[in-house]
Amino acid sequence: MSPSRRPRWALMRIGGAACALSGVMNACAPRIDPPVPPPPLSRSAYSIGRGDTLEVIVWGEEKLSGPVTVRPDGQMTMPLIGDVAAAGHAPDVVATEIRQRLEHYVDAPNVVVRVVATGSRRFFVIGNVRAPGAYDMTANQTLLQALAMAGGLNEFADAEDLSIVRSDGQPRLTPDYEAIIRGERPDVGLEPDDTIVVP
Repeated sequence: MSPSRRPRWALMRIGGAACALSGVMNACAPRIDPPVPPPPLSRSAYSIGRGDTLEVIVWGEEKLSGPVTVRPDGQMTMPLIGDVAAAGHAPDVVATEIRQRLEHYVDAPNVVVRVVATGSRRFFVIGNVRAPGAYDMTANQTLLQALAMAGGLNEFADAEDLSIVRSDGQPRLTPDYEAIIRGERPDVGLEPDDTIVVP
């Protein structure tokens, strides 16, 4: 019997078997997961330094708010509570310390600490940039911001071999500059005395 003259029930059975076989093959096929992107380079929280100027805001308490400079001993002085250790701590840690100590004087204080100016912190850019040199570091300074301050890469720069040398002996960082520019990787936070090397 030719295929064109097979009974309808036979064709339906063949079609059903083909569908079942297709389902089994799809189930047995290896699952291909999307590629997992590599972990981003770590970006440490900003650590307050000696000579930094902080803005302390105690909401609803103007007399307790205002700019404060971190002294060479790492302390800062606040009304009512006196000296507070600031150097070496992140702003939110200092805000928590101030808030806890103010609770003895103020009902449910809401405290914010921001770095508005850094002291003698610097970073360095060397190699194929338009304006190599030493630059004052701002709070939450990033690689792209630093390169912009140095005028950007020049026509001889090899962005693939760009690196960051830490002053404390940590391993050299090799951020993927092109991926950061494309938004595929997060920007990299700098630390005091970092040197950006652009070959």
